[in-house]
Amino acid sequence: MLQFNHRRSIDLPFGVPVSLIGCLPDAAVVADWPPHARSSSCPTSTSEATGAGPVDCMDKEQNPFRMFLLGPFALVDAGGRSVTPKSKKAQALLAMLALSARGSRSRIWLRDKLWSDRSDDQAAASLRQALFDIHKTLGPARNLLITDKNTVWLDMDRLVLDTDLVVRAERSADQITDELLEGIDIRDPEFEDWLALERQNWYRRLDEGQVHDVFEPRQQPSRDIAKHSALLPLTGAPDVPRPGKPTGTTGSDPNPRRASGDWRWVMALQSPIVVGAGEGGQIAAARFQNLIAKAVIDGLAIGVTDLSFTLPDIEESEQQISLPICLQLRVTFDGDMVLVELVMKHLINNRIHWLGSQAINRTQFERGEFGTAAALISQAIDQLAYFQETQANDSRLSQDGLLIDAVNAIFRLSRSDLDNAERRLEEQIQYQPRSSAFAWLSFIRTFQVGQRFNALDAHLIEEAQAYARKALELDPQNSVSLALVGHVHSFLFCEYDYAANLFEKSIRLNPALPLSWDLYAMLHCYAGQPDKAVAMARWVQELGVYSPHKYYFDTTKCIAAALASDHATAIAAGEEALRARPNFNSLLRYLASSHAHSDDLGGARHYLQRLEAAEGGFSINAFRGSGYPLLNTGGGQILIDGLLKAGAKLR
Repeated sequence: MLQFNHRRSIDLPFGVPVSLIGCLPDAAVVADWPPHARSSSCPTSTSEATGAGPVDCMDKEQNPFRMFLLGPFALVDAGGRSVTPKSKKAQALLAMLALSARGSRSRIWLRDKLWSDRSDDQAAASLRQALFDIHKTLGPARNLLITDKNTVWLDMDRLVLDTDLVVRAERSADQITDELLEGIDIRDPEFEDWLALERQNWYRRLDEGQVHDVFEPRQQPSRDIAKHSALLPLTGAPDVPRPGKPTGTTGSDPNPRRASGDWRWVMALQSPIVVGAGEGGQIAAARFQNLIAKAVIDGLAIGVTDLSFTLPDIEESEQQISLPICLQLRVTFDGDMVLVELVMKHLINNRIHWLGSQAINRTQFERGEFGTAAALISQAIDQLAYFQETQANDSRLSQDGLLIDAVNAIFRLSRSDLDNAERRLEEQIQYQPRSSAFAWLSFIRTFQVGQRFNALDAHLIEEAQAYARKALELDPQNSVSLALVGHVHSFLFCEYDYAANLFEKSIRLNPALPLSWDLYAMLHCYAGQPDKAVAMARWVQELGVYSPHKYYFDTTKCIAAALASDHATAIAAGEEALRARPNFNSLLRYLASSHAHSDDLGGARHYLQRLEAAEGGFSINAFRGSGYPLLNTGGGQILIDGLLKAGAKLR
């Protein structure tokens, strides 16, 4: 089972998940990493024991290398000799590996970033040549760079980065004059986007220092904002024949008006009110507005129109605007702070249905680092979902409420609710084939497998894969679909690199979506990184504090904390979640284990008995044989040990 490589002493620099340093590999499925790509621990040095200070893991290696990322790129060996390849693209390739989460990238990802303007065959040949040039330059130390048919690695245990040393020295941004990867001019737009994000990320590291449990998602650079702006063409499924099952029966759509970007429900997103801002503030407000639109479109399948209109115009727009409410953003800049307000109000009488506000740092807001202000978007989506559900009682609009009703049923988690949700989603697909409907169908399969509702798991897994594929075919930019499909691939297939790439993309498109962060936290649990999962789960609770599905986020926090041996936190979060879903077997497993580890054997046996009742019997061997991810990790062993201590049967 793949475990992410813990390659540095700085786990979560500058307030974002370590994997957001750059996009993770998007196609590599690595089942068996080489030993030098796995986790390694750094022995305590004698200098640490004597109080002389820590010595890097690197310094204990026989052949350390140093990579200089600030200023002109350089790579030197232990003797100080340059082993820097001459090609700028080879240098960029090494830098991209070094700045990745685990020192690895998929070949496809590297090709897409460095040779995006070439055909697949030409890009693959260029990548092979660049790797050959690097190996040739490294000479006898060529095993610093490891490759296989899918993935390229750097042996990070033999490498020191100047950026890490600067951060450890706690130098501030105004003390650094060298630019990250100065002078690397690749002239590929995909690489330029990556480099812009890395430089933004680097300055955040210097500004904020080492932050372990705060996640403030970054915004895409301006070129990608324009390309994927939610207010440009509306994100929706392309014109395709109406599908039946995802494996593909086709037929003519009896209602062709429902295809593509034609929305039955459309709401207005009024022009933002921005006070006291310069040009940078206006741009940031427009970016935040785009995030609102993206969240509405992806999360609720509601169309958005960006109109500044007077009341008479509303009657003329009656055919276009079918929801009688609108959202409006108000942003007030005052000194070093920004007050962000989001208002949901009636179009005709201006009656306010909901108002949320959040004050954040001005510099962060202007950089597109919206932080806790993004929680307002999540709250607005929940309010809109409730409003849409009430409006769906109107028979004219009842079919448009199918998706929301199905999602609410999914999170009730019982077998009958999941069956009901599946029927509604299939009806939604017949009425209007949306990407998110297929993605939710795929997501349902993970519950059915995880809760062992059906003995024919192989059939369910095949269906999950087919639904997931269809979801991304219909709309590869839908943030909800990307997150759900990412969970399918991490939970059912343990394809962590591919899934992580989907989560990264989802978060970049819509950083205000708690579900993306929550399911990404679970991926870290499966991959043996519960500390990162705990930190991410805390951020999810910031975003989803008023969500009707908050118990689901509490469940993730319970799981992550239990795997990280923080049993008090696990018990508090788990028992809070259990109030909403008293028979959720996943919660009962972790509560039984954490109570046992806390030496509360009475509580442990109580939850174990409830687990046995919920599952119709429970045994450790059956649990191990279920294919549940994470059991081969250190946290998984903690879970099993606690269940055994609680009295769980082996067979």
